[in-house]
Amino acid sequence: MSGRDAPTRIALRCLVVALLVLVGFWMTPAPAAAHRQKVAPVPAGAFLQPVDLGGAATTPVTDAFRHYLRPPQPRAYFPYRSAALRRANATISILYSVTGNHPTVVLETVSIYRADGAQRYLRELRRALSRCGVRTDPTGRWSLLATGVAGRDSMLIRLQQRTEDFGGRSIVQSTYIVVARAGKAVVALADIGWETGNGHPDIVRRLAGPAVQRARTAG
Repeated sequence: MSGRDAPTRIALRCLVVALLVLVGFWMTPAPAAAHRQKVAPVPAGAFLQPVDLGGAATTPVTDAFRHYLRPPQPRAYFPYRSAALRRANATISILYSVTGNHPTVVLETVSIYRADGAQRYLRELRRALSRCGVRTDPTGRWSLLATGVAGRDSMLIRLQQRTEDFGGRSIVQSTYIVVARAGKAVVALADIGWETGNGHPDIVRRLAGPAVQRARTAG
């Protein structure tokens, strides 16, 4: 290639370098976006402890098990807007003893929010259940049973889902959930029952008080 082509080669090289820099810019998340992707851990002390549970052990939940309860979002085809303010979220599973019966499984989710995110979440949840206290979506039928069960910003919810028993017969299984705010944290206690059995509203009511006290230390 002659010397007259040298400026062309230089221009092409500069164009390639500029394109590579531009691609790298778009492929690399901005510092603020990268920061938002980091989820801070929920302190272990923010959850119910064996002393609160009659000695029952707790296990971290690390998969998507019953994700629609962690925390509940009835009528949500997309995350609630308050989810953008959630800075930490974790769930534990509790195998809780029931006198004279099978044990039951309780899920405790603690979500910690920035700014007024906890209040916003409770408002969105109330709004979703405000129509006669009942809302049906693809997950099931959500019913608001009571408010003020564990402080002013709290409610008891029932989720009914159609499933099959071991004989293949269609049944309705009920999960009972207490959702309560503790400062900048929100606690969701869900008794999902044992196998195809129902949960127990009295159990989540009983555990809600100590759960709110524990979560308040983180929120």
